[in-house]
Amino acid sequence: MKLDEVLENLKKNIKFKDGTNIGDTILIGMKSGLFFGIVQDIESNVKKGWRDISFKLLVMPPIDVTWTLRTSQMTGEIFTMDSEEQFVIAIDTQRKKERPQKKRTPKKNHNRKGKLTLVKS
Repeated sequence: MKLDEVLENLKKNIKFKDGTNIGDTILIGMKSGLFFGIVQDIESNVKKGWRDISFKLLVMPPIDVTWTLRTSQMTGEIFTMDSEEQFVIAIDTQRKKERPQKKRTPKKNHNRKGKLTLVKS
């Protein structure tokens, strides 16, 4: 399966972010497989419109990597490095907002005899 088809299938099941920021969990796709990483730093490059993105590749042992990419290449655009297609895209790890729980009122126990008594020992 081509990398663009893999990415399209992933987008059907995983919510991705529109941008990539420091601290984001990213998915890196390449011919050899899919890998997770954590973005550690993003800095402007001397080339206008390019960024140096540093991330920790979550493999054993973890590897520190820095790639120079355009912003669009950090948000799911397929690009080539050494003639191999790759992509980088940030995963939306935000929890879904939970529905507010209904307040429960304690039920009265009509079978209860007497009141509670504090007993000192």
